[in-house]
Amino acid sequence: MIKQNKKILIIRCGLLGDTVDATSVVDPLLEHYGNEVDIHWVTKPGISKLFSEDPRIIKTFELKHTKLPLLLNKDKLKILIESLRSPYDLILNLEIGKKFNDVVRFTRAQYKIGMPYEYIKDDIFKEHRVKHQLRILNKFINNYDEKKAIPSIVIDNENHRGYRSWPKDKWIDLIEIVLRETNLDIYLAGSSNEQNYFSEFHPLDKRVKDISGLTTIPELISMMKNAHYVVATDSGSAHVAGAVCKNVVCIHGPTNHYQSSPYQTYKNNVKVATLGLECSPCYDTDIIKKCQKNICMHDLSADLVFSLINEF
Repeated sequence: MIKQNKKILIIRCGLLGDTVDATSVVDPLLEHYGNEVDIHWVTKPGISKLFSEDPRIIKTFELKHTKLPLLLNKDKLKILIESLRSPYDLILNLEIGKKFNDVVRFTRAQYKIGMPYEYIKDDIFKEHRVKHQLRILNKFINNYDEKKAIPSIVIDNENHRGYRSWPKDKWIDLIEIVLRETNLDIYLAGSSNEQNYFSEFHPLDKRVKDISGLTTIPELISMMKNAHYVVATDSGSAHVAGAVCKNVVCIHGPTNHYQSSPYQTYKNNVKVATLGLECSPCYDTDIIKKCQKNICMHDLSADLVFSLINEF
């Protein structure tokens, strides 16, 4: 008789940074179940590419419409049908909203952790979201090696995120400082969507290479892994860097860096470039609506960012 692998369904249908942070639960699960386990992951469309070269994640379910109820959502129904063919040993729901309650209720599994059976509140001002994800996991297992419970996987520059963006002239200032003060080469990494943005940086010095839109996700991850430093705004890029690169500077303004900066582990060094204004963090508050200049990003200098690079 052929022994079947254990099956786990992880539900974390967030953006790139959310998904990278959620990978912190993978190695503890492998430690608990052993390597003979098939992990399935519920993601947003496009995010599944993150796992294209990850042998730990066997299958992904891409959900376009997460709020549609189970019976009207063909993507959710695929998860249910998968469990009818072969039940899951564990469903780990890392979402704290109600959008996946129906999936968890009706999908066949031996153990079901998280919503809708237990709401585990997060505290965005006192803990990193990795810590919150691990608190959900701890409802199932808590005897794993905590050093291994870390995000493990550059993708997009993602500098066009409005309130999170650092002005173009600041990036150009930083490039000039790095060229003047170091012998490092600089790679401008991003998707094809950033090609027009980076074209405004041209003509480039011979030590500056624009590779936006020219690499696959695995290729960008490999480049980031071998980089001396990565500088990124608060984006998915920063979280991927935190998982694979040794030295990361993350530029924060309106968002809460205590919760959403790259996760600090024994494998990396993470520094946050922020002005620490009294009005920060202001994301998702009335303050950000009244701020016409986005001063926490516009007033953050390239000199400050470079000084953090020098601290590594």
